[in-house]
Amino acid sequence: MANKNIIEEQNMLDPTICFKARMSRDNRFDGKFYTAVMSTGIFCRPICPARAAKEENVRYFKNAASAQEAGFTPCKRCLPEQAPEQAMPLQAKRMSESLLTTHQSIETIAKQFDLSERQFRRIFSNHYGLAPKQYRQHHSLLLARKLLLTTTLSIADICFASGFTSLRRFNEQVKSVYKLTPSQLRQQQSRATDDNFVNIKLQYRPPFDWQGMLKFFHLRQLPGIEKVTEHSYQRSITFDGKTGWIEITQLPNQFALNLRVMIEDYSLLNKIIVKVRRMFDLDADMSVIHKHLSQDETLAPLVEKFQGIRLPGCWDIFEFSIRAILGQQVSVKAATTLAGRIAEKYGSPLTVVHEQLSYCFPTLEEMTQADFSNIGLTQSRIQTLHTWLDFYQQYPQVFEQYKNLEQLEDTLTALKGIGPWTVNYIAMRGLSDPNAFPAADLGIIKSLYEELKNAAPVDKQNERFKPKTRDIIARADKWQPWRAYATIYLWLSLAAQE
Repeated sequence: MANKNIIEEQNMLDPTICFKARMSRDNRFDGKFYTAVMSTGIFCRPICPARAAKEENVRYFKNAASAQEAGFTPCKRCLPEQAPEQAMPLQAKRMSESLLTTHQSIETIAKQFDLSERQFRRIFSNHYGLAPKQYRQHHSLLLARKLLLTTTLSIADICFASGFTSLRRFNEQVKSVYKLTPSQLRQQQSRATDDNFVNIKLQYRPPFDWQGMLKFFHLRQLPGIEKVTEHSYQRSITFDGKTGWIEITQLPNQFALNLRVMIEDYSLLNKIIVKVRRMFDLDADMSVIHKHLSQDETLAPLVEKFQGIRLPGCWDIFEFSIRAILGQQVSVKAATTLAGRIAEKYGSPLTVVHEQLSYCFPTLEEMTQADFSNIGLTQSRIQTLHTWLDFYQQYPQVFEQYKNLEQLEDTLTALKGIGPWTVNYIAMRGLSDPNAFPAADLGIIKSLYEELKNAAPVDKQNERFKPKTRDIIARADKWQPWRAYATIYLWLSLAAQE
């Protein structure tokens, strides 16, 4: 049974809402909180199929790590370690990702955010309810438990994939928390397989428009690097010098995607999971976003029509920065064609076998040797690429250390050839910033044209009317902090008219 002295109210959870959600097993609340039962010492997801405990016998926690820290054990029926991640403000999300995908000290990570260690700890604890060190430890244990119960990876691979640096320490921690050794945890699981890849279930809160996401990526796929079909997204990946591929499909009759991974080093698995969750925006709380954007007369019918549209991200921020520069003032098709030519000419071969993928997008080192001739680029665009590559080589942490979007825009627009549209598009899809807004985007201008024209003074309402960027930004003010999602809806409104 859990230690009652450790249990506290977690981050202002409303017990009334939690009670209603768990009694109705509402999937929209999956991952938003966890129910711990005092008599059994077990904690569950709000969708757990087990008989609901009496309210006087439960306590609520905002995340699984906090429940585990308080001494509760994950339920064997609903498997809390497989629940969707929490939706968090961008800074908190970045802090968590840095914490969980590196072995750096808290002090080192704090410096990346231009914070003191004390400030970092305070901000992190305010959002996650635990100190960074505790959160990292329990997240690693929960990931290890998930991999032990659901994959065919060896115990050694799981040890390093879940963030441990010592197999002995891994065994000790698992046994201390779960009262079983790693081998005992997976003892009853069938592990016979000839597969040389691993499958991971990635859950999300509904609604989620999987087909809409695939259509978006299909229009932008790079031949040989990406393959988007009616049912799946596949691409080659390069990670810390190791190559591999990923394939993402939707699991039938579940609120989950299946991530299939083949990589030369499975200690990178957690980093891959984090990237894929961000790329497909799996942690978004769409009920909150829909409620906010539906208050706008222009967006309300679009939100109703396109339920579950997420913010498509990217696999690699460097790759996407190149694609964003290539996309300046040209169509999606033209930008994708140019990126494909660069990838084919300067990319490296994929070293693991895949039937439809053959090479990887060029790295920074490979790109700095390129002259970009004979692929259809203007001289000014070639110069912008060289300017960007020189800058990125000097400041490779530029996307990890920026304080806010305004600062990032000031920094990058100082480079010749890079304007506010490019920075905001990178922030929107490359950094998954929900409030990024490429106001000068042609699609946004077209979708808002008639509305802004009708709102203009009568003497300006003529064929020569051209919306001003400042007016578009002012129009989008009420969409904050979800302007990036509003952008996706505006793009969809144009596509629906074609």
